[in-house]
Order: sequence, then C-alpha cells, then structure tokens
Amino acid sequence: MTSWVWVHSNADAPTPWQMLFQDPATAAMEGIVDLHHDICFFLITILVLVLWLGARIVYSFHHTRMPVPERFNHHTNLELIWAILPSLVVTLIALPSLTLIYTFDDLIAKPALTVKVVGKQWYWSVEMNEHVHYSLVDIDRLMEL
Repeated sequence: MTSWVWVHSNADAPTPWQMLFQDPATAAMEGIVDLHHDICFFLITILVLVLWLGARIVYSFHHTRMPVPERFNHHTNLELIWAILPSLVVTLIALPSLTLIYTFDDLIAKPALTVKVVGKQWYWSVEMNEHVHYSLVDIDRLMEL
C-alpha cells in the first residue's frame, strides 16, 4: 500500500482563485507591485470622485428640483480644475513608472552571464567565455558528435 506524505512548503506559490501578487523575490518585482498599488489608489480615488459627482449632478439638476434651468455656460475655475487635475494625476503616475523603467535599465547594464549563439552551416556554436571562469562541458564539442 502506498503511503502519502504531505509536505508543507513555505515557499510562495500560486493558489487557485488567487487575487493578489505572490511575494516578490527581487527588488524589481517589489517596484512593480508598489507601482500597481499606487495606480490602483488613483484608479479607486478617481472612480469614487466621478461616481459622487455624477450622483450629485443627477440629484441636484433633476427637472423636479430645478424646473427652470440656469443660464450660464462658462465657469473658468471649473474648466481650469478639469484641465489641471488630470495632468497632475498623469504626472504622479508617470514619475514612479519612469523611475522603475530606468532601474530595469541599470539591472541590464551588469549582466551575470552573456551567451553568444552563432548559427553555423550544420550546427549552433555557443560561446559563454565572458563571465564563466571554467566549463565542465564543451558545448561545441557535443554538437560535433
């Protein structure tokens, strides 16, 4: 009879119906998760603000509450707010995302391993000489066999 041994792993792994990110293992993934949370904050804030304003407009300007409409069509301060507020939100989202993108560029500047693959007539030639000090297997020799 086969006995089953259930081993509990403390490593982070995906689960069915998982809603959030797994625990980040690198600083780059931590930055991605933080940026996601920042963007979700702005998204929820804007959604609540727009829903509140929409409900207030529908309630305040219903024809039963205001049978005679008002006669103005320009409000300079409101137009300035509608123009400046979205540009501030986009700037507040763009600055952290650009910072994150440039940190990815710094990670690529110092690679741990560079692999050069060259297609020959009948096989591939692989070179890993730049960062590897010794090699147990000569890959080109295996390709010739």
